[in-house]
Amino acid sequence: MEDPGKGARGDWRKSVYLSPQLERRSGPRLPLLRRRLRLRLKRSVAQSRLRGAAPQLVSSGSGLLGDSVSACCRLRERLGRKMESNVAEHSAGSEGQVSGAKVIAQALKTQGVRYMFGIVGIPVTEIALAAQELGIRYVGMRNEQAEQNMNRPGVCLVVSGPGLIHALGGMANANMNCWPLIVIGGSSERSQETMGAFQEFPQVPDSKIFPLAPDSKIFPLAFKTVQVEACRLYSKFSARPSIIEVIPSIIEKAVRSSIYGRPGACYVDIPADFVSLQVNVNSIKYVECCAPPPVCMAEASAVRLAASILRGARQPLVIVGKGAAYARAEEGIRRLVEQCRLPFLPTPMGKGVIPDNHPNSVAAARSRALQSADVIVLFGARLNWILHFGLPPRYQPDVKFIQVDICAEELGNNVRPAVTLLGDINAVTEQLLEQFDKTPWQYPPESKWWKTLREKMKSNEAVSKARRTH
Repeated sequence: MEDPGKGARGDWRKSVYLSPQLERRSGPRLPLLRRRLRLRLKRSVAQSRLRGAAPQLVSSGSGLLGDSVSACCRLRERLGRKMESNVAEHSAGSEGQVSGAKVIAQALKTQGVRYMFGIVGIPVTEIALAAQELGIRYVGMRNEQAEQNMNRPGVCLVVSGPGLIHALGGMANANMNCWPLIVIGGSSERSQETMGAFQEFPQVPDSKIFPLAPDSKIFPLAFKTVQVEACRLYSKFSARPSIIEVIPSIIEKAVRSSIYGRPGACYVDIPADFVSLQVNVNSIKYVECCAPPPVCMAEASAVRLAASILRGARQPLVIVGKGAAYARAEEGIRRLVEQCRLPFLPTPMGKGVIPDNHPNSVAAARSRALQSADVIVLFGARLNWILHFGLPPRYQPDVKFIQVDICAEELGNNVRPAVTLLGDINAVTEQLLEQFDKTPWQYPPESKWWKTLREKMKSNEAVSKARRTH
């Protein structure tokens, strides 16, 4: 006699038939659905055996199935159709909705973000998970202050309250050192503000008051979003979306602001309820990836004047700053230094634009170079404390500065330059090279200035070597 569990469609112990549509829609739930269906079929066959259905089966050679097996097959088909219907309804409902966490992750992906740093916790864990699902690499950190060192716009993910407070130091560091950075910070739910929510950043009452409703007699104080205002001091852009639908546009502006002009930090505040809030997927309009920063060139007349002043220098010097490194101007600046035989020295953050072992490097005679130069070209270097503010006695009183920078507000700080070249440092370097290509010029490598610098470097290196040996 044939086992009632066997039939034309195989053994229920080994396989359960599900339509291809059900398998696709089930996704990760597919193994669970199969187990449930096998269990129900097993129970059905067992009940048939108890009723004595097994002896009524005909031999397998006849090609016919017993009543119990036919009932089992009908039950399997009916259960399969019901499960398929339930999964279809669930899938249709989930396909029409999207969470705030996934909107944030997709908006970041659209803007070309590849890396996310942070310490996950309430309420930003779901954002990190959604970002990883889209291929954004997540790097866990031990402290928020360490999350702000990158050479491309990345995302620093921090929790509300103390997490954001720890990140303020890193934001200030990134903003002052001109590193592009997007900080996404969680905050308490909107309905729990001022109520003592989990890790709530204290709210500050605003002077503006408004009624709850047009006919309401209650006028509560409006509260400023303190996390946004606290970050505004250390960022180029700080905002909090009012609804989930505007998140893509705010993230696009944050990314664009972080890389346009002088790079810096930007902050986006996300309320906790936004992370899990579901909205209609059709209501989300993702903004196209922002274009690369526009390349600005200096005025042609200013470039000609700068080249003329450099040709007339008796003791020229080139200083390479971190602005040149961010502009990726290493090839142009190196060609200018070698073509014109100019001595150069890097700032701490400008190291590597030209190798330290380059024969034109005078870093070993830094003080002498600064004190004696009569014309100094600044490529993305600020006259701050690192360069002694450009003032005597570290410099000659009549020294002429040729200042190349992307930020107009930086031009003329502390010292009035002889020429200002506002624009992309790589593009401005190419403009200067064009001038020296048209009218070739080289600073004499056997000049008194070069001789003084070489002697000082040799002397300093000897002293340093003697100190190491002792």
